[in-house]
Amino acid sequence: MKKFFACMTAAALLVGLASFAAFAVDEKKTETSITGYITDSHCKGEGAKEGHKDCALKCAKEKGAKLGVWDAASSKFYALDDQKKAEQFAGTTATVTGTVDGETIKVATIAKVEKK
Repeated sequence: MKKFFACMTAAALLVGLASFAAFAVDEKKTETSITGYITDSHCKGEGAKEGHKDCALKCAKEKGAKLGVWDAASSKFYALDDQKKAEQFAGTTATVTGTVDGETIKVATIAKVEKK
Protein backbone atom coordinates (compact mmCIF):
# COMPACT_ATOMS: atom_id res chain seq x y z
CA MET A 1 0.00 0.00 0.00
CA LYS A 2 2.88 2.37 0.78
CA LYS A 3 4.41 1.68 -2.63
CA PHE A 4 1.11 2.49 -4.31
CA PHE A 5 0.84 5.87 -2.56
CA ALA A 6 4.50 6.62 -3.25
CA CYS A 7 4.00 5.89 -6.97
CA MET A 8 0.82 7.97 -7.11
CA THR A 9 2.53 10.88 -5.33
CA ALA A 10 5.49 10.71 -7.70
CA ALA A 11 3.18 10.61 -10.72
CA ALA A 12 1.19 13.59 -9.44
CA LEU A 13 4.40 15.56 -8.90
CA LEU A 14 5.62 14.78 -12.40
CA VAL A 15 2.33 15.85 -13.96
CA GLY A 16 2.35 19.04 -11.89
CA LEU A 17 5.92 19.89 -12.85
CA ALA A 18 5.24 19.22 -16.51
CA SER A 19 2.19 21.50 -16.42
CA PHE A 20 4.14 24.24 -14.66
CA ALA A 21 6.99 23.99 -17.18
CA ALA A 22 4.57 24.30 -20.09
CA PHE A 23 3.12 27.54 -18.72
CA ALA A 24 6.49 28.92 -17.63
CA VAL A 25 7.84 28.98 -21.18
CA ASP A 26 8.24 32.62 -22.13
CA GLU A 27 6.86 33.26 -25.59
CA LYS A 28 9.19 35.71 -27.27
CA LYS A 29 7.18 37.82 -29.66
CA THR A 30 9.17 39.27 -32.46
CA GLU A 31 8.97 42.92 -33.32
CA THR A 32 7.42 43.66 -36.69
CA SER A 33 6.77 46.74 -38.81
CA ILE A 34 3.55 47.42 -40.69
CA THR A 35 3.15 50.34 -43.06
CA GLY A 36 -0.38 51.50 -43.68
CA TYR A 37 -2.99 54.18 -43.19
CA ILE A 38 -3.84 55.23 -39.63
CA THR A 39 -7.63 55.07 -39.45
CA ASP A 40 -10.37 53.84 -37.10
CA SER A 41 -11.79 50.39 -36.41
CA HIS A 42 -15.25 51.28 -37.73
CA CYS A 43 -14.16 52.36 -41.21
CA LYS A 44 -10.98 50.29 -41.55
CA GLY A 45 -10.09 50.05 -45.26
CA GLU A 46 -12.96 52.31 -46.33
CA GLY A 47 -11.43 55.09 -44.24
CA ALA A 48 -7.92 54.59 -45.58
CA LYS A 49 -7.96 57.71 -47.71
CA GLU A 50 -7.10 61.37 -47.52
CA GLY A 51 -9.65 63.52 -45.76
CA HIS A 52 -10.62 60.84 -43.24
CA LYS A 53 -8.63 62.18 -40.27
CA ASP A 54 -11.50 64.13 -38.65
CA CYS A 55 -13.92 61.24 -39.07
CA ALA A 56 -11.45 58.75 -37.58
CA LEU A 57 -10.76 60.97 -34.57
CA LYS A 58 -14.49 61.61 -34.05
CA CYS A 59 -15.30 57.89 -34.18
CA ALA A 60 -12.50 57.18 -31.72
CA LYS A 61 -13.62 59.84 -29.24
CA GLU A 62 -17.40 59.64 -29.57
CA LYS A 63 -18.18 56.10 -30.71
CA GLY A 64 -15.48 54.06 -28.99
CA ALA A 65 -13.67 53.06 -32.18
CA LYS A 66 -10.00 52.17 -31.87
CA LEU A 67 -7.37 53.88 -33.96
CA GLY A 68 -5.09 51.53 -35.79
CA VAL A 69 -3.21 50.79 -38.97
CA TRP A 70 -4.89 49.47 -42.12
CA ASP A 71 -2.54 47.12 -43.93
CA ALA A 72 -3.85 47.23 -47.51
CA ALA A 73 -1.51 44.43 -48.63
CA SER A 74 -3.18 41.92 -46.31
CA SER A 75 -6.54 43.73 -45.93
CA LYS A 76 -6.11 43.63 -42.15
CA PHE A 77 -6.72 46.24 -39.49
CA TYR A 78 -4.53 46.25 -36.38
CA ALA A 79 -5.66 48.34 -33.41
CA LEU A 80 -2.86 50.27 -31.72
CA ASP A 81 -2.49 49.90 -27.97
CA ASP A 82 -1.21 53.49 -27.61
CA GLN A 83 -4.24 55.53 -28.67
CA LYS A 84 -2.68 58.89 -27.70
CA LYS A 85 0.26 58.27 -30.00
CA ALA A 86 -2.10 57.03 -32.73
CA GLU A 87 -4.09 60.29 -32.57
CA GLN A 88 -1.02 62.22 -33.71
CA PHE A 89 -0.81 60.12 -36.89
CA ALA A 90 -4.51 59.75 -37.73
CA GLY A 91 -5.17 60.40 -41.40
CA THR A 92 -1.60 59.69 -42.48
CA THR A 93 0.35 56.79 -43.87
CA ALA A 94 2.79 55.59 -41.24
CA THR A 95 5.06 52.72 -40.33
CA VAL A 96 4.13 51.17 -36.99
CA THR A 97 6.75 49.05 -35.27
CA GLY A 98 5.88 46.81 -32.35
CA THR A 99 4.72 43.35 -31.38
CA VAL A 100 1.48 41.92 -32.73
CA ASP A 101 -0.82 40.30 -30.18
CA GLY A 102 -3.87 38.98 -32.01
CA GLU A 103 -5.35 42.00 -33.78
CA THR A 104 -3.54 44.59 -31.66
CA ILE A 105 -0.06 46.03 -32.01
CA LYS A 106 1.85 46.96 -28.87
CA VAL A 107 3.46 50.09 -30.28
CA ALA A 108 7.18 50.69 -29.97
CA THR A 109 7.36 53.47 -32.60
CA ILE A 110 5.23 55.19 -35.20
CA ALA A 111 6.82 57.14 -38.04
CA LYS A 112 4.99 59.10 -40.73
CA VAL A 113 5.77 58.01 -44.27
CA GLU A 114 6.65 61.08 -46.30
CA LYS A 115 5.05 61.37 -49.72
CA LYS A 116 7.44 61.35 -52.64
